[in-house]
Amino acid sequence: MKETLDTSTASAPHDHHHDHEDDDHLHGHNLDPKFFAHAQMPHNMGHVPNPNGRAVGIGSCGDQMEVTLEVADNTIRRICHLPRGCVYTVACGSAMSYLVSGRRLDEALALSPDDVAKELGGLPDDHLHCASLAVNTLGEAIDDYYQTVWGAKAKADNGRKLR
Repeated sequence: MKETLDTSTASAPHDHHHDHEDDDHLHGHNLDPKFFAHAQMPHNMGHVPNPNGRAVGIGSCGDQMEVTLEVADNTIRRICHLPRGCVYTVACGSAMSYLVSGRRLDEALALSPDDVAKELGGLPDDHLHCASLAVNTLGEAIDDYYQTVWGAKAKADNGRKLR
């Protein structure tokens, strides 16, 4: 009897949906110990309660990542990521969140997929898109924060009488 894995549950952040069949054995890639540290004990995994910035990104391979933020004084006070996909996606989410935690928003927006790959000691070419997924989802979460702030400011401005 063959077992199947239901990847629709949000409570399973390490779903292996086998778009990356080589991930189970890491395909003999020569990976840095920093990669394994992020993959085995990811930083900031989970969900920020009552986030003021949130986004869900879907990578070119079908992997997903949710990023939630708590922003105060233009600084990322707390960041969490919830990856759904391969071990590379988990490691990239960890590295991204580690690199921007406590940073100003403009610094976080300057983060590149190459920065994430460097933090992991490098990534194989066929998994660089996982770093892009992490960085792009971070950018969307920051954009969500700005939309919330600007939306609240616009509502407050509309409530004032102009002379």
